[in-house]
Amino acid sequence: MTNDDQERGKRERMREASHSRPVRWLARAGLFASGIVHVLIGVLAVAVVQGFQGNADQTGALEAVADTPGGVFVLWVAGVALVGLGLWQWTGSLTAGADDSKIFPRWLRNHAKAIGFAGVGLACLAFAIGGRPNAAESTRIASTMLIDFPGGVFVLAAIGAIVGGVGVAFVFRGGSRNFLEDIQPPHNLLGGVIVVIGMIGHIMKGLALIVVGGLFAAGALFTDSSWTSGLDGAIRWLAELPTGPVPLFAIAGGFMVHGLYLAARGVYIRR
Repeated sequence: MTNDDQERGKRERMREASHSRPVRWLARAGLFASGIVHVLIGVLAVAVVQGFQGNADQTGALEAVADTPGGVFVLWVAGVALVGLGLWQWTGSLTAGADDSKIFPRWLRNHAKAIGFAGVGLACLAFAIGGRPNAAESTRIASTMLIDFPGGVFVLAAIGAIVGGVGVAFVFRGGSRNFLEDIQPPHNLLGGVIVVIGMIGHIMKGLALIVVGGLFAAGALFTDSSWTSGLDGAIRWLAELPTGPVPLFAIAGGFMVHGLYLAARGVYIRR
């Protein structure tokens, strides 16, 4: 057997595993878990207007789950499911059809989504074993170190550009409905609703990431790490705008809607 034959056999086994019922159900569970995290982030963002002082981001959402009865068990299940979802998503390039995209090919999109899902899963597992990692504080500390390092502000600005670029990609993905490559909604009124919430959720999450990226760029420009606290900082910046809480409510609602989309994707998963 040649090396090419061995490689094809390996890819075929991975493809079969990806399509197996247990792996698909693990992916569905991971999508539901991710959806819940997004909804909780939206709830915490709204609570900021009411004076909530905790973390209005992934850290705050996982803390809320950990502090509820049975929350540790839920975090274990969610963590395993999300890591499994990440592994399943990573194999997407093996099962997807041809992709003519030259800027963001499908394998790159699948791998990026896989890293994101697995990262949330690992955070769930960290909270499940009693850890309390603070994403906002860790980001500020890392930003301070970069600012104090020669040329670090350029790295910080580049991080802002990357995060903002991901946000733009989310907005484009929502507006163009490219997310339909991941979900196969029914051809009825419910399917139409799912498409709409998919568009809204992607666009609003994208706008939130653009704000986060912009604040990183501002931190680099003013050499001030207080600008760079990730999603929590972006939410609090929105809450302090002269326009009032409307922009914040829009972003918070967008996260909740995106959570509903992820749950719907878990039901109508495409592959």
